[in-house]
Amino acid sequence: MSGEGILHPIVYWAQTDKNVSLRVEVRDVTSHSIDVTEESLQFEALGVGAGGLHTYRFSLDFYAPVNEKDSTYRISDRHVEINLVKAEANDPWPRVTHKKLKPAWLRLDFDKWLADDSDDEDDQQSQALDEQRETLKRIERDIMEAQEKAYADLKRVYLFIYNLIQFLGYSYTTVLLFVWFIVYGKSEMFAAFEKFFYPLGMCQLLALLEIVHPLTGLVKTGVVAPVIQVLGRDLLLFMVIMPNEDIHGEPIVCYLFMIWSAIEVVRYPFYICATLNYESEVISWLRYTMWIPLYPLGLMSEAIVTYIAIPYFRDTGMFSLVLPNSVNMAFSFDYYLYVHLGLIATGGPFMLSHMWKQRQKRFGSLKKKIKSQ
Repeated sequence: MSGEGILHPIVYWAQTDKNVSLRVEVRDVTSHSIDVTEESLQFEALGVGAGGLHTYRFSLDFYAPVNEKDSTYRISDRHVEINLVKAEANDPWPRVTHKKLKPAWLRLDFDKWLADDSDDEDDQQSQALDEQRETLKRIERDIMEAQEKAYADLKRVYLFIYNLIQFLGYSYTTVLLFVWFIVYGKSEMFAAFEKFFYPLGMCQLLALLEIVHPLTGLVKTGVVAPVIQVLGRDLLLFMVIMPNEDIHGEPIVCYLFMIWSAIEVVRYPFYICATLNYESEVISWLRYTMWIPLYPLGLMSEAIVTYIAIPYFRDTGMFSLVLPNSVNMAFSFDYYLYVHLGLIATGGPFMLSHMWKQRQKRFGSLKKKIKSQ
């Protein structure tokens, strides 16, 4: 039903830092006139409001100026939305009208205010979550860096202690064997063997860790060279020399012990300096030079000891397998020792070549440093 009277529609208002929103409760608008100026709003529309189908009209004198060009309105089936852009942002209005007396038909849009507050809270929560994520990432990064540093420090301490123990053990054998040869010469070789075999044997057992170190990433060196050197020495020491008492009194055995120990007395101080990030030109020179006479002497001594031990294992059959047996396999350890001599002949040049390449690489870099200075 239509009527001829003019009524005021119900108008809900809310605001943000930049805008004032008006929601006019008139639906199914068929004609309208909305005029927004800097200081006022004139509204007239024919539609269905609280009083039914009528022409609804109202006017507002704003509390503060608005930007009339940027202000907009939208008519929907349910209501009319008017968006007023404040001339000055971040200027909250205590009321919509300039007059303190509020019209009865003008009400607060609580839903809009709560939605805006919710958006602000969501923004604050989102910002807080971002800050928490950044804080957690920073804490996680600091923890990882601390763990990496702790691991590096633990690795450095372990390698320092290991290399120091090996250095002291081989130094003990080298010095006392040297003094023994000066005092007793080639006599009392059995006594020398009994005195120095066990400390040398302990050092050689610990040397097995030098195969584990590169495999676990504790050191960045290759694994082939330590496998050849450590396993070759341990096989000769514990399976050829130790059970064969006939050669315990041979001077060549103690010569071999002293050569092995002398090589390590030079090598481990170099590793100790490396764990401390300290470079000594003297120790480096000894590390990459003393092997030149000592390695060939060691290889020849190993070959001689292996050769003179073969008759003992041929006569005793120690470590050999004779058919028939539970595994149905024959193995002659004395024949293997001939093979071992061949391995010394082939593996020896590999070790010498490996050491020579390291020496060239080391002193090549030193020359470059000298030239750059």
